[in-house]
Amino acid sequence: MNLILFLGKLYAQELYVFSNPASNIPTRSLMIKGMGKTMVSYHNQEREYRLAPEIQAGIHKNLMVAGAVSFSDMFFQDEQEFESFRLYAKYRFLSKDDIHRHFRMALHTSYVWSKNPLVYQELNTEGDNTGWQSGLIATSLINKLAISGGLSYMQLQRGKRKINFGFPFSENALSYNLSAGYLLFPFNYKNYQQLNVNLYCELLGQQNTDLNAGFLDVAPAIQFIITSKMRINAGARYQLASSAHRMAEQAYYLSMEYYILNFFKKKT
Repeated sequence: MNLILFLGKLYAQELYVFSNPASNIPTRSLMIKGMGKTMVSYHNQEREYRLAPEIQAGIHKNLMVAGAVSFSDMFFQDEQEFESFRLYAKYRFLSKDDIHRHFRMALHTSYVWSKNPLVYQELNTEGDNTGWQSGLIATSLINKLAISGGLSYMQLQRGKRKINFGFPFSENALSYNLSAGYLLFPFNYKNYQQLNVNLYCELLGQQNTDLNAGFLDVAPAIQFIITSKMRINAGARYQLASSAHRMAEQAYYLSMEYYILNFFKKKT
């Protein structure tokens, strides 16, 4: 089975760059991902980088798991250093499918350990913080347009070392997203070698629950699916509004993903 057949069910326009849909990767498949992020730090005005390799595995049509590590020079290091590892799981509990449309819902949870100190009011699982995050995702697809919304709660691990720049810290936050994806090309699937092009626009926000600090970003992206097994994503995040102390107001992302179907052979 080729990935393009899987995309015919999951639909390419659901493969968001900055968030996850309620759908999962195929059962018994493996996905290998490499992600790079760069930004100009608010504190030193220097360009900093993060690299994050990740592996995802399809355990069941309703369950997938993932593991990732990250390396960066974003927290006062002179060079790239190991900074974090992350474990992630997603369970799809609702699926109402029809021809060229569906509605799905899923629960997800993750835990991340990071050696970095607590510096910013923005909380995330990219490698900055140590803690856990859980939430709900709902995704609806109609023809070539996919809309997804998510809400999650993150809590930091207490006792983390802090570097204080005069801002109070929060250890709890609600994160939310509203994501849209549109299948631009091809107009009709004809063979496995067709190039897929998808356009995305996502609204990504967060609000600390124990102090008045939050933000809202817009994140456009473009995605290419090559030979039905490889994805190349390029996107950016731009701050629309913020009352939080953050590392930067803009960030740029580039990632590549490769799928191996039937990596875990079915027992006979």
